[in-house]
Amino acid sequence: MGRSKALLPVPPDDTPLIAHVARRLASLPLDRVIVVANDPTLPAMAQLSAPTIFVADAYPGAGALGGIATGLQQIDGWAAVVACDLPLVDPQVFALLMHIAAERDEQGECWDAVVPVIGGYEEPLHALYHRRCLPAIEARLVQGQRRVISFMGDVRTRYVSEDQLRSIDPQLHSFVNANTPAEWDAALQLLNK
Repeated sequence: MGRSKALLPVPPDDTPLIAHVARRLASLPLDRVIVVANDPTLPAMAQLSAPTIFVADAYPGAGALGGIATGLQQIDGWAAVVACDLPLVDPQVFALLMHIAAERDEQGECWDAVVPVIGGYEEPLHALYHRRCLPAIEARLVQGQRRVISFMGDVRTRYVSEDQLRSIDPQLHSFVNANTPAEWDAALQLLNK
């Protein structure tokens, strides 16, 4: 992108993208927002309201998997993990994931992770993880693994099909991310609709 995606200006008032994402999810029953970042200027620039906690990544260089582990260290139960570059994130999609998280697997056990699958690929940065995932994640980090999906076979993961997701978000706009200037422009056009 060439600049911090978290601080991309969202029209009409140039709200930082990270604050825009948090506001879109504000209707969910979340205790607080935890931002894992190593940029010391982010708290002052992010325009996030309380209760927001900024924590330094406990696993610098380990990518998003280290960030998820750092976030899970701050909680006791479920975490809605969302990347800061999803301008169209839909709270109804997360409400569906939360509903599924309350279900049990075939053996009557609780789920540890609830992960959407789009086009055959997991969406691990638009998912729910319980703190129970932390030991499996930390084990993968110790092994030098950085892929977010590396631990999912080690925990009870409930994958959510594209069809289930389309019942809430027919165009799957909640999963549109902005990794390049062109993707950002396309996302802004969708936001303006």
